[in-house]
Amino acid sequence: MLLGVLDVERVVWPSSGTYHGGDFDILARKHLFEAGLTFNHGTGHGVGSLLCVHEGPIGISRGYKTKFVEGMCVSDEPGYYHAGEFGIRIENVIMVQKHEKFEDRYVFENLTVAPYERDLIDTSIIEQGTLDYINRYHERCLEKLTPLLTAEPKALAYVSKKCAPLAK
Repeated sequence: MLLGVLDVERVVWPSSGTYHGGDFDILARKHLFEAGLTFNHGTGHGVGSLLCVHEGPIGISRGYKTKFVEGMCVSDEPGYYHAGEFGIRIENVIMVQKHEKFEDRYVFENLTVAPYERDLIDTSIIEQGTLDYINRYHERCLEKLTPLLTAEPKALAYVSKKCAPLAK
């Protein structure tokens, strides 16, 4: 699931096009497809100002055709469910932003500030560049959470442990 989440989050696309959630859904499913698997729900839904859990008109799945523009927020939540045994899903909120180097491109900014569960990450199957990306994300989580947890040493120690760098 993590690789699918990250593939959606790291996509870069031309701002001049009419790109929408239907264009990005496959990114979240790619690694599952390679294993002959899929999930039977949308990859993401709009998150917005009216406090509706699944706010349209944007989302990430084949049915969404509304163009992404700067400032739109959408969830990124691929999952997998093995009937009667288990299920797993990661849900982040991402926001469309202008690329910091290229004005004519968009990227997603991850607004979620929670470390990925390191005990569920098999670093042997993750490329070094992706591992570096996860470590930078964990650094940002720790930077944002530390001031909020200074009065709670046990919580800060827990978050610090979860955000420690991952290595192969």
